[in-house]
Amino acid sequence: MKNYHNAFIGIVDILGYKNIEKRLDKYGQSPAQAIITNIFGFLDQNINNYNTHYTGVTWMRYGDGYICYSHDDNILHLISIIRNSCMLIALALNGTIPLRLAITQGDIKIDEPERGATVSGPGWDRLRDLEKRLDWMGGFLYLPNYDGKHYPTVTNLVQTTYLIIQQNHAQNEQHFKAPFKQGKELDSERTWFLNWHKCLHLPKNKQDEQINNWWQNYGGCPTVNDGNDVKRKQENSKIFGNYCRILYEAANLVYFSEIDKSIKIGDINNGC
Repeated sequence: MKNYHNAFIGIVDILGYKNIEKRLDKYGQSPAQAIITNIFGFLDQNINNYNTHYTGVTWMRYGDGYICYSHDDNILHLISIIRNSCMLIALALNGTIPLRLAITQGDIKIDEPERGATVSGPGWDRLRDLEKRLDWMGGFLYLPNYDGKHYPTVTNLVQTTYLIIQQNHAQNEQHFKAPFKQGKELDSERTWFLNWHKCLHLPKNKQDEQINNWWQNYGGCPTVNDGNDVKRKQENSKIFGNYCRILYEAANLVYFSEIDKSIKIGDINNGC
C-alpha cells in the first residue's frame, strides 16, 4: 500500500452508465458486452495517452469509471489533471458518452494498483461525496483548505479559460449558478468548474445537439434519454456549456488581479 499526502485526486463517472446497461440487456449478453467494451475502449485510449505524456499523475480504471491521482502535492500536477479532464469530457461527449468529474486534494492510500486498486483515506471519502453532488455533465475542482496558496495557479487556469468561476451577478446571459443537487452546494470561494467547451469548441446549436444525443449511438433506442433525471442533467449541461461558450468567446476573463507569469501552461503537455 502506498500513501500519498495532500495529493490532487479526481474521479471520473460515466453519467447514466447504469441506465444504459439496463437498456443494453435487451440485446442479450454478448451484444451488450461488445458495446460496453467499445465504450471503455474509447475512454481507455485517451486515459493511456495521459499516462504516457505526463508521469506525475496516474490515471486508471476504477469500478465503472476512472480515477486519477498525483504522486505528491506539486501544483503542476493539478494543471495536468485540469487540462486532461477538460479534454476527456469534450472527447467523450463527441463520442456521445457523457462524463462527470470531481477533483479535490487530500490524503489517500492506494493498494496494489497494478492488480486492481483499492483506494481509501480521508481524501478519497471527500472525493466520493463531492462527485455525487453534480447534476450535469462536466466537472469541478474543490480545494477545501484553500488559503491563497494556489492563487496564482488557479488564476492562470481561469485566465486561460480551463476553469470557470460561478457568476451570479453578471449581466444578461453571462450568468451561471452551478446546478448542484438540491442542498449540496459548495463554497464558491473554493470551487471552480471545468470548461470542456474550450476543447469541444462548438457553436451553441451543435453543442446542444451533442448533449441531446448522448448515448444514442450506443442505446439503439430512441427513448434512451427520455427519463426526467436525464433530461434535467441535459438541460443543466446546455446551460453550463453555453455559459462557458459566452465567456470563452468574449475573451474578457479578468476575474483576479494577480497572475503567476512564470507558469507556462503549454509546457505541461500538448493538451487542447
